[in-house]
Amino acid sequence: MNVLLSMKVFRRVAETRNFSEVARELDLSQPTVSKHVAALEKHLNIKLLSRSTRQLSLTDVGKQYYDRCVHILDELLETESTLRNQQSLPTGTLRINTPVTFGELNIVPHIWQFLAEYPDLNIDLIMDDHYVDLVKEGVDMAVGPLTDSSLIARKIADSPRVTVASPDYLAANGEPDTPQDLNAHKCIVYTLLTTRSEWHFDGPQGKETIRVNGRFSVNNPRSIRQAVLAGQGIAVTPLWLMGDCIESGQVKVILDEYVPTPLEVNAIYPERRFVPAKVRYFIDYIRTKLEQN
Repeated sequence: MNVLLSMKVFRRVAETRNFSEVARELDLSQPTVSKHVAALEKHLNIKLLSRSTRQLSLTDVGKQYYDRCVHILDELLETESTLRNQQSLPTGTLRINTPVTFGELNIVPHIWQFLAEYPDLNIDLIMDDHYVDLVKEGVDMAVGPLTDSSLIARKIADSPRVTVASPDYLAANGEPDTPQDLNAHKCIVYTLLTTRSEWHFDGPQGKETIRVNGRFSVNNPRSIRQAVLAGQGIAVTPLWLMGDCIESGQVKVILDEYVPTPLEVNAIYPERRFVPAKVRYFIDYIRTKLEQN
């Protein structure tokens, strides 16, 4: 019996609660995954999992054993990394999660150079605007806003934002002078932000919060860009989303004296003592690239 392999399989079963998913991830058959868990239970003479037709859950002693498995397997990885020299180049596959539009414009363009620098490393990029459970999905890290307090978030950049509208919209509706004037305008709301229709500004009199209204709200940044260009209203957007439109004159920055609160860009990874070299290398690399933008 390969106890370490069985522990690795059990760990992922405990995290995904899905034998088929672990089989695909580890390139094993589903019966083999089941045999590893059964072998552990026989070896330990305890029941690790409670199985039913609808769900899979850890027993109380299974939870204790899972915690020990995580500790032991991470300690082993850390020891191996130390023995191989911390400065050795990263290898394997790095699985990264990032929001779709942010990833397209800010992550993907920099991946090719990173892959060229580390030829023994592969990247599996998962772009999704919705919450992804990093542990359950076997994702090494995410780049974006922190959505789970059980994870580690390391700030790597600020994303400045601007208030924008098209010249056609402003010609037809007038230009607001203060955030309070936004109450008389159609505002385009990005629904995936926790603040949603509450817009926060830092102005001459300090911080201001305005609740805006509009006929169009959406969960996709590219659609906000399209709506602004179509003259459908005013939006607060990241500068990286509208920068080219501002330079070309298709969009105008308004409320210059009232700066929208910038968004934090974080590198996010599970709360474990050992941070793999491939994660550390990518964090340092992408932070430098984002700082240059």
